[in-house]
Amino acid sequence: MTEPGHDHDDRWAYIESVRPSEGTLPPRSSGATSARSLSLNGSWRFHYAQSALEAAERADLRNAAQWPEIAVPGHWALQGRGKPWYTNQYYPFPVAAPSVPTANPTGTYVREFRWAGKWAGSGVVLRFDGVESTARVWLNGHELGVTRGSRLQQDFDVTAQLRDGTNELVVRVHQWSGASYLEDQDMWWLAGIFRDVTLLERPAGGVGDVFVHADYEHEDGSGTLRVETDARDAVVRIADLGVEAGTGQEVRVAAVEPWTAETPRLYDLEVSTRAETRRLRIGFRTVRVVDGLITVNGRPITFSGVNRHEFDPHRGRALSREVMEQDVRLMKTHNVNAVRTSHYPPSPEFLDLCDEYGLWVMDECDLETHGYVHQQWQGNPSDDPRWRDAFLDRMRRMVERDKNHASVILWSLGNEAHTGVNLRAMAEWARERDGSRPLHYADDRACDYVDVLGLMYLSVEEVERIGMRADRIDESAQHDSALDVARRDFPFLHTEYAHAMGNGPGSLSDYRDVYEKYPRCQGGFVWEWIDHGLAATHTDGTDYYAYGGDYGEPIHDGPFVLDGLVFPDRTPSPGLLEFKKVFEPVRIDIDSDAGLVRVRNLHDFRSLDGLECVWELAKDGVVVEGGLLALGPVPAGDAAAAALPAIQHASDSGELALTVRAVTAADEVWAAKGHEVAWAQQVLSASRTAQIEQDGFATTTTVPPQRAPGGDTSAEHITLGPATFRAETGELATLGPIRFPTSPCIDLWRAPTSNDIGLGQAFSQQDAWRAAGLDIVQHDTRYVHLADDVVRVEVRSAPPGRAFGVAAVFTWQPTADSVSLTAAITPYGSWPTTWPRAAVRFALPARYDSVAWYGYGPGEGYPDSSHAPRLGEFRATVRELQTPYPYPQENGSRPGVRRLDLVDGSGHGLRIKARSAFGFTARPWTSEQLDSARHTYDLVPGPHTVVTLDAALDGLGSASCGPAPLERYRLYPEPLTLSATFTSLPRP
Repeated sequence: MTEPGHDHDDRWAYIESVRPSEGTLPPRSSGATSARSLSLNGSWRFHYAQSALEAAERADLRNAAQWPEIAVPGHWALQGRGKPWYTNQYYPFPVAAPSVPTANPTGTYVREFRWAGKWAGSGVVLRFDGVESTARVWLNGHELGVTRGSRLQQDFDVTAQLRDGTNELVVRVHQWSGASYLEDQDMWWLAGIFRDVTLLERPAGGVGDVFVHADYEHEDGSGTLRVETDARDAVVRIADLGVEAGTGQEVRVAAVEPWTAETPRLYDLEVSTRAETRRLRIGFRTVRVVDGLITVNGRPITFSGVNRHEFDPHRGRALSREVMEQDVRLMKTHNVNAVRTSHYPPSPEFLDLCDEYGLWVMDECDLETHGYVHQQWQGNPSDDPRWRDAFLDRMRRMVERDKNHASVILWSLGNEAHTGVNLRAMAEWARERDGSRPLHYADDRACDYVDVLGLMYLSVEEVERIGMRADRIDESAQHDSALDVARRDFPFLHTEYAHAMGNGPGSLSDYRDVYEKYPRCQGGFVWEWIDHGLAATHTDGTDYYAYGGDYGEPIHDGPFVLDGLVFPDRTPSPGLLEFKKVFEPVRIDIDSDAGLVRVRNLHDFRSLDGLECVWELAKDGVVVEGGLLALGPVPAGDAAAAALPAIQHASDSGELALTVRAVTAADEVWAAKGHEVAWAQQVLSASRTAQIEQDGFATTTTVPPQRAPGGDTSAEHITLGPATFRAETGELATLGPIRFPTSPCIDLWRAPTSNDIGLGQAFSQQDAWRAAGLDIVQHDTRYVHLADDVVRVEVRSAPPGRAFGVAAVFTWQPTADSVSLTAAITPYGSWPTTWPRAAVRFALPARYDSVAWYGYGPGEGYPDSSHAPRLGEFRATVRELQTPYPYPQENGSRPGVRRLDLVDGSGHGLRIKARSAFGFTARPWTSEQLDSARHTYDLVPGPHTVVTLDAALDGLGSASCGPAPLERYRLYPEPLTLSATFTSLPRP
């Protein structure tokens, strides 16, 4: 028998079709109804085959009762059949559209259900909310049709096929199809029925489709309502507004409360006939592009947004409502105000939640042909008329389903499908069907058929040029073209930026500053919301998150799928905490000299009536007093000032820090009372560290150094107060009872971050560092000098085979119960690259695993991602200091440390007091072990606690897919000094 090579067997033509779905009903709006429904979710019988031919020959429906069960919604690869596959751009099969491999994993689903004429006189619709990628459907042996468009709603009329008694529904799903060429969307390829399957009653004389037009007139506060339906005799009601009207009738309401993402006022609307009532929650709002700006209700808005794929580490894209609501709450509590539904329409329940909680939504069509970039876009379906109907069908299904959601204020044609006639056709259809929302598509760089300029991964400088209206379509051009000039009248959205892969992104505050400076730059969407790490268990029983290549895929993009602001389990990453701080909707400035706190309301619509300001004063990290600040109403866009109360401890010694926090004054739908929305902090008095930086070392009573026999009688040691040093090398051996397995030495290396690695990018900072030998630096003691009360150790730290390095001088000075270190680092030679870090590194026995510090925390901070940590006193175990990036890399730096304690369970250990500014990391493994790890299970705690004291660190940037760190965050070789005092705890 001929295998389904699809050129030879018409049985498989539907798999390789360029057509839209077949046999389906026209799409209609989502929403609640009084009509009845029956969920078909649950356990289905399932047969897995390696190809369509194998399924046809072996999936014998007569034996379906003996098939194993599978959960619907769900993906078969996450339920033990087949394997997940991740690619970013490349198609996982040869590019020969619409052909796909004969080795095409195929799942046959069977669901029996009882039917007893429950809805007599009514029609019945079978709805699939999501099936990847193509499915052929039968009910009781009658073929209903074929679905295409994995994340698009598909309805079949099954009125004539249903029968009393037992019914058999069969769905044959193919992983690959012609439609796969339109769904190359930087995510796991996961086939199956992954959203709800439902039978819906369609009563005779029912309402049918509904299109609600609810506009708001900002000048007089009125609303205008018009509702279109399929039913001629339907009645429209909004009880709260006293509205009762016929469909098609325009009704003006004198006063309505408008919907915005900050004030998401919804009204319950009913559309009724004698047979059915459709219930929708609607918002009155008007979206327009005015004078080159996106406005809502007459005001320009700013997008502090994220790109969101639907993902769960256990269930893939089969999300529960609880998980969706968790996403929305996390977004709201971390100052995210907008979502781009990359790169497909989400579950309609997610949009319901966006309506209710308040988020601006750019709803994106289920379309991406990114793999054609590797063919120089030759043969791209976007410009192939054969695919026109499929493109239009995808746009139509999104718009029709989601058109009544107040939160949806922009339509997006799709993502990274280049350009072409089919995209233009989509835009023309959408504009004709719904002219109330602007259109976006990032690849239309000339704004030929869209209303918004959307670009990706621009540098801060490039965004500033757009703000100044100095941008060009071709940035290499020397002169403006007519298209350049025309494009500058369009508002700009940064469609994707700040690639949040691993430790990062950097420079969020720099982007924010440009958005705030130039009205044309209306913000954007960080890439992306969540790491797509799949839950997995290593052979040793350790749980971890899998990424591309972990399932043996022959072509994949590795950890590029781990690029979110939340970890796969939805724990906020340091990047999300930085986002929250940077994009606070309230700007607080403390002016202690004037005795004022100035508060600026950055909301576009909401006043600050729902917030209160709390202040607290801390002395050396310990709160000593606090209270509330009197702050009157502050409308959106306005500012106000509040007087600081008299501070009783203002004359105290020690470091005083004043913190002012804006918190919710009452429970909100998205947060409890007391939730922190914004904060600011100011140091009121200089710390001892700052004084020492100005004055040098304080006067101390020193103990002259002595040579004394060490524990090894063949070697001499130098004793300085409580410390001993190896005489030959100058290495610190002990401090009181503390033994140093590794003495303080220069450290220039860090385990490269995802942004350092730059996977698949033109430049890799990691490669430059390794080429310079920074991962294999050798240390050579050149001189140990003992004079008076000082031990001076000169060390050369340099990579082998190179003529550049650093000359380091360690100067040790003793006191009665401590020893002070000054480490001076001076580069020599011609350095070809930046440094990852400039630090002093040492090791302690692993029992010193409890950490307390006075400095910035509680989370990590880096030069271009440093706004989230605040000054205070914090405690953690060494393990708790580690940020568990699923792809291991540099993490856990706490900046601005004043005092650091590393102790064991009895409180014995080491205290380090800063005499210059530095940060620290403490790990149960070395940077080299962290560097060599590829999964979290590779990291096994060793016998030491490894500590780095960082005089400086290189920035993070977002070069995994975007720009490198800005120059001001780069660590170029330069002389640096680090000073600290080491004391054994408890003090004698």
